[in-house]
Amino acid sequence: MASSILGRKVFPAAAAAITANLACSGGVSSMLDGKFDGLRTNFGTTSRTLCEDGRAEKVASVIGKSNPRANDNLFLIKESGIRETVLRKRVSACEHDAHSLVLLFAVSVINDLSHATIAPFYFSTQMTSIGRFSLKSESTDNPSIPTFFLALAGRKNKSQGHNAGPSSVYSAVSGGQNKFTVSDFESAWMAKDMPTRHPRFHSTVSAHDDRYFEEIHHTTGDEQSSRIKAELDRHASETMHFSVYRDDLRYRLEHMLTSPIEVSDKLWEVKISNGPLGSSGAISRAKVNAIMEKIRNDERHLSDNTKRNEELQRRRFGVGELWSDAARKAEFTPIESVLLFRTHHALADGASIIAALSDLCDEAEEIRADIKRVLRKWKLRGKNGTFMRRLMNRLVRFAKMWIWLTLGSMRAFLYQIYLQMTTRKNPFDAVKADAEKKGLLITGRSVSWCDAAPLEEAKQITQAIGKANGVNITVNDLFVSCITSAIVRQLNEHEEFMAPMEAHEHRPVTRHLNVVVPVHLRGGVVLPGESVGNRIGAFVTRCPGEIEHSDVGEEAIQCPTERILQVNKSLSHSKNSPAPLISHYLAKFCSDYLPDKWTQSLFKRANANACVVVSNNRGYHKKLHIGGMAIEAAHAFLPLPPGIPVGVVVQSYAGGVSLSVTAEKWAVPDPDTFLMWVMEEYERLRNEAAKLQK
Repeated sequence: MASSILGRKVFPAAAAAITANLACSGGVSSMLDGKFDGLRTNFGTTSRTLCEDGRAEKVASVIGKSNPRANDNLFLIKESGIRETVLRKRVSACEHDAHSLVLLFAVSVINDLSHATIAPFYFSTQMTSIGRFSLKSESTDNPSIPTFFLALAGRKNKSQGHNAGPSSVYSAVSGGQNKFTVSDFESAWMAKDMPTRHPRFHSTVSAHDDRYFEEIHHTTGDEQSSRIKAELDRHASETMHFSVYRDDLRYRLEHMLTSPIEVSDKLWEVKISNGPLGSSGAISRAKVNAIMEKIRNDERHLSDNTKRNEELQRRRFGVGELWSDAARKAEFTPIESVLLFRTHHALADGASIIAALSDLCDEAEEIRADIKRVLRKWKLRGKNGTFMRRLMNRLVRFAKMWIWLTLGSMRAFLYQIYLQMTTRKNPFDAVKADAEKKGLLITGRSVSWCDAAPLEEAKQITQAIGKANGVNITVNDLFVSCITSAIVRQLNEHEEFMAPMEAHEHRPVTRHLNVVVPVHLRGGVVLPGESVGNRIGAFVTRCPGEIEHSDVGEEAIQCPTERILQVNKSLSHSKNSPAPLISHYLAKFCSDYLPDKWTQSLFKRANANACVVVSNNRGYHKKLHIGGMAIEAAHAFLPLPPGIPVGVVVQSYAGGVSLSVTAEKWAVPDPDTFLMWVMEEYERLRNEAAKLQK
């Protein structure tokens, strides 16, 4: 057993001295005989280090000299009672020599000195290679900071301390009480045991070695919640609500995407604001209208509230009564709460962050139960039949996996080389060069978001077109097709704008576009018992650009069906290959062994001059709640990788599909128009599907 040493102090210098004396004497074997008889089972570790501003290195150096085979990274197991220090090196009873026993005896020495008073230790956990890769590959203009917001509305639970469940009545209490504040966030964080479930949220990147996180709080049962709440104040803050519809929220998103995070101070932050429902634009007008209609229906069943509202409407303002009546009206105004998050990629990938934050929701237990149910079904697949049948099935699966990994890897490498050789320039390079030449280059980010369509409708479109053409089209294929169509229209828009300018070189027709598609290796899920991490890969694929038919003279925007079929073929080829897995391990290799400059250069070249990255995030199938308040909208925004000017997130949640775009301002000066082009292509595909269903 072990416990946190925050709140209890250890005297490491004394421990180092005693350990050194024991190491020199070599006579501790007899002392330890019998004490460690039960060490036949191996004890292993994860890679953690014990750091204490230089003092802990004395202990580590003595131990390292005593047993050079042992790794000098120490790991403190988190339980309660005493502290034990174990080595990464797996040691069995048969391997015990004098040096190993010295190390084990040092455990008892450190435990006995636990009541000395010095500065506290800091716990360091090793950062994932992908997290470190994000630190090495980001640039000043392209910080690796995923950003997203949650928009809440509805009735808040009377007590945050228990899970009362979401309420179906939005306005049963005054709107002023239905605000989600920093205090509510901290209470939900502690009530859902987030410090224990995801301790990495309470870490920073070590200022001494960027391969490690330093845990600010060693979150065990004896850690005082007040201290963790005090630390949460560094991450959560309340701000003024957005006054100009969509524009204020857009500006804050642009700022959060481009301003750096000091990772040695904190890895994430959330800004919370409250205001009248629908005022920020975080929740679409259609959803706001639906919420207001629900409120009106609920109030019809509450006669007291109805009479009170009628009295307010009939009453005339008198001298000295203006502020009183205005306050009473404001008290019953529906409220929205916007939680604006941003995290550094070193902490975790965006999909893992959103999945981890589902543990804050009232439905967290239900979500975990669903994941466990799916895992049980998956495990039971191979347990049917006789022993020989199960053995043969395993051998067949192993053979298929080996063939897929071997041949698929070769094919993926060759395809990547082909894309590199045939795509010498990014289609947006000419746009940037023209803008720089004429002094029209605009820096910064363009962001926009919208609710695209009901998920069921999108599935019906893909099924109709897929059935008519004998292919299996996914919702992701559908929106990648719409996005590539919008990219072509954006390039044509730049061409038309630059054409009247002097010394303008006409852009050649863009027949193909390279698209980067990130892939979460766990399907966007954080398994029960796991913490957040970076479990992502990616692949590059070629999609159609401008499509022309010389026989009928149709333009690119008039060929939606042909485009989606080509997109489906390209994506199916790449997503069924080991390319995402290969990219994941290549990024780990670059992070661990290559210099930062090489890593940045390879990261930029690996995208094969892609002009857009499209991420598909699957949210929960029904509406979630935090403290009783419904999450009405959730939109995520990609941090642009170096060299790629446009990023789009396609996200499903509560039966709907939403889109968000992040782009360089010089590439997409009007993001609202860009999303309008995406939706116009979607409408054409919906019309095509309707014709096929007749």
